Amino acid sequence: MKTTDNLKKEKMKNKLSKLHDESLIWLNELKFAHDEHIFLEHLLSSHFLDLSTEKLYDPTRKLIKKLKEVEKWNDELTDSIHVHNKHMATWIESLHTNGKKSLTKEHNQIKSDFETFTINFKYVKKKIFSMIKEIMREHKQKLLLNK
Repeated sequence: MKTTDNLKKEKMKNKLSKLHDESLIWLNELKFAHDEHIFLEHLLSSHFLDLSTEKLYDPTRKLIKKLKEVEKWNDELTDSIHVHNKHMATWIESLHTNGKKSLTKEHNQIKSDFETFTINFKYVKKKIFSMIKEIMREHKQKLLLNK
């Protein structure tokens, strides 16, 4: 029969395992967002001339700035998740009951930051796609008029 202390340690280990799994999901999502970021940069560069027009220059400049901010945020978030995982690994190895609150607080803060990052990145993607969609629509209309 397991002692109460062993049950507590096993319960904490399970909790940490779940936190670790969630952080791995975040890392995968951030890696994918990085790949999407590269795609968005290529998309913008492939429509550079159209985006440089007087009408689109300022909105494009603001979007590129926002895209750079989101990229930096992705890097910072990735780094903080790696540090958080190291904290969890250290805590799992020691299995002390103290520090659980600070680790949970750290995890919840990263979760909040990740959710905010996701919302901001989706916003930037949506703006870029709608801008490129409008450019493509205009090109299509010009092609139809020239036929």
